[in-house]
Amino acid sequence: MPRKAKHAEEELFDEEPPTSIDPYAVLGVDKDATPDKIKSAYRKAALKHHPDKAQDKEDAHVKFQEIAFAYAILSDERRRSRYDRTGRTDESVDIEDDDFNWADFYKAQFEDVVNEAAIDKFKNEYKGSDEEKGDLIAAYNKFEGNMNKIYQVVMLSNPLEDEDRFRGILDATIEDGTITSHKKYAEESEASIERRKKYARKEKKAAEKYGNELNEKKKSKKAKGDGDLGDLAALIQQRQKGRASTFLDNLEAKYAPKKRSTPMDEPSEEAFQRTASRAKKGKK
Repeated sequence: MPRKAKHAEEELFDEEPPTSIDPYAVLGVDKDATPDKIKSAYRKAALKHHPDKAQDKEDAHVKFQEIAFAYAILSDERRRSRYDRTGRTDESVDIEDDDFNWADFYKAQFEDVVNEAAIDKFKNEYKGSDEEKGDLIAAYNKFEGNMNKIYQVVMLSNPLEDEDRFRGILDATIEDGTITSHKKYAEESEASIERRKKYARKEKKAAEKYGNELNEKKKSKKAKGDGDLGDLAALIQQRQKGRASTFLDNLEAKYAPKKRSTPMDEPSEEAFQRTASRAKKGKK
């Protein structure tokens, strides 16, 4: 049975790569996808399924390892070419002069996905893209226009930044007949919208307060200044636990307000602070 890595962030790491996967299917790309498309698909999948944001850590580690291994195959021209010829991932990583090491590669991907540069780069590429529009429409259809739930699943979404923009996209898509108008969307009251924004402001304030405390105690090179993501990246890498401190929750709250939870489902201020306290106790 494969051994497990000893470090906390790799406690569920399987030293044997998941060679039974179809890397194209895992990343959701076509076989003629360009390197840039593969990188973009990988980054999105890795951020979405990173174990530090998941409630079920074991399942998340399995999924993340599949994503990382798929990227290991498709990001390297020779490994990708070998896979395209043979259809075997095990042979694709067994190239004579290739010093590929699965454990090292996985560790690097695990850490790089949540660093400041990766988060910032992905945000700039994703916001306003066709990909984001597709995710928004898919969420709208799934939740029948419930904007509170839509904000829970559209990555990096922020009611203080995106409300008007999202509604502009959805209104135009409804008008051209691509999607159906739902009562929950069309008849949402101003009071409901304001409650969503009020909670976002509240969480932003709490996140900024905690970020300042983290900056003062850690004094890391990356954790400096308002709006800087260094403290966020450090926080994520310490494997925060609890729903209120999941990766996307913290990411969105730090960038600017952002609350993807519904007013009905939102965690209490006390729950948020308890989670923050647990995270601080966990850091060295």
